[in-house]
Amino acid sequence: MDTIINYISAHPSVITVLVIFVVIILLYFIFKQFIKLLLIVLFILMAVGGYHYFKEPDKTAERIKQSIDTFQAGTDEITNKCKNFYRDTKELFNEGKKVPGDINRLLQDSNEKAGK
Repeated sequence: MDTIINYISAHPSVITVLVIFVVIILLYFIFKQFIKLLLIVLFILMAVGGYHYFKEPDKTAERIKQSIDTFQAGTDEITNKCKNFYRDTKELFNEGKKVPGDINRLLQDSNEKAGK
């Protein structure tokens, strides 16, 4: 044990490299799914760019810009739908809170009518 401590104190760069390696490994396991998603998106973008380049090399920049605009419009539409869904769900939940009180009021009214 003393030899290991002496070696590390004599060579601090070894412990630095070891710590960096451990941090990279930990980050890899934490962000593994994110890295896979990023690689897939990059592959798709390269495939779309390559398709447009081979189809018409002169208009590649225009077609890529058009594809990006289409993607952005779709993303904005999905975002708006999700926001509307959240707002509608919140309103429905708030209205659902009122239902037990309304049912009790209806039952009391029906009891009063039945008692008359």
